[in-house]
Amino acid sequence: MSKQYPKFRAAAVQAAPVFLDLDATVEKTCSIIEEATNNGAKLIGFPEAFIPGYPWWIFAGDPGAYGAPYYAELYKNAVEIPSNAVRKISETAKNTETYVCVSVTELDGGSLFLTQLWFDPSGNLIGKHRKLKPTNAERYIWGDGDGSTMPVFDTDIGRLGGLQCWEHLIPLNVTAMNSQNEQVHVASWPAFFADPDSLLSVGPNETASRYYSVATQTYTLMSSQIHTQEIIDKVCGDDEYKRGIFNRIGGGCTKIFGPNGRVISNEIAHDEEGIAYADIDIEAIIYSKYLIDPAGHYSTPSVVSLNFNQNPQPPVRRYGDPKNTSISFEQLQEEDSKTVQPI
Repeated sequence: MSKQYPKFRAAAVQAAPVFLDLDATVEKTCSIIEEATNNGAKLIGFPEAFIPGYPWWIFAGDPGAYGAPYYAELYKNAVEIPSNAVRKISETAKNTETYVCVSVTELDGGSLFLTQLWFDPSGNLIGKHRKLKPTNAERYIWGDGDGSTMPVFDTDIGRLGGLQCWEHLIPLNVTAMNSQNEQVHVASWPAFFADPDSLLSVGPNETASRYYSVATQTYTLMSSQIHTQEIIDKVCGDDEYKRGIFNRIGGGCTKIFGPNGRVISNEIAHDEEGIAYADIDIEAIIYSKYLIDPAGHYSTPSVVSLNFNQNPQPPVRRYGDPKNTSISFEQLQEEDSKTVQPI
């Protein structure tokens, strides 16, 4: 009997967060998951930094006196693992029996990271992808990821993976993902500037997502945020110069590409919230692989090759078993506490 390949419906989300409000954005995320699954989706991809919102202030002013208070607000609304926020998304994924990829600002230790969290239909947090190198002024906000958080998940609907924003413009990233035989990809993007001459406008970014599909022979869910007046008001206040930077409300570009680069979903207006849906047939990838498989039969390792290090790269490696030197209040009140030797 020949091999059977999965068929399912996928959803790419275009929406705005409840800006810098963790609890409210998690509630909105869960509501969107429920809406998409009610329309038949088995995989849902969210925009970049959706929880609790993209740090737009990095493009509107200096990172010190202007930017630091926003950073503090983002920090206090970042997602920790585990946390109540993660639990709520997990429960929604389980209740709807859906795969979910949601991009968040993650707080780990004392630093923030831009992270895609992946949930399976049983509600398990099956893994995460951290953006390897935040782009430009994003480095004021997020730290670097490493190869250990660049996974592809083998699931019952196919091999699933994701990247965020301009990671799609780095050929070595594309090759690393392709080497894991990815089949369905979540491309998480922020909103885009309206200026067609800006490198942050819709054009180059849509091209990058479409190219990713062709270069890796995957289905690609391109999901993006939109600007809202609420976000512009919060970031810009009454400053007309800052408002000029965000010169048009909107900025979304959300659609789903087939492995041949063609749009296979409905499309959403640039300034509206909505969900793009497409029917995925993993078997169709065979015909793209017949033509090209850059990490397989179409590679030339005798000429060019890539070293892909998937080991964790912690900045500090701790060794040994540190001695617990604390003494509780109750212990200090015991009569024999006087016998405790100085440490």
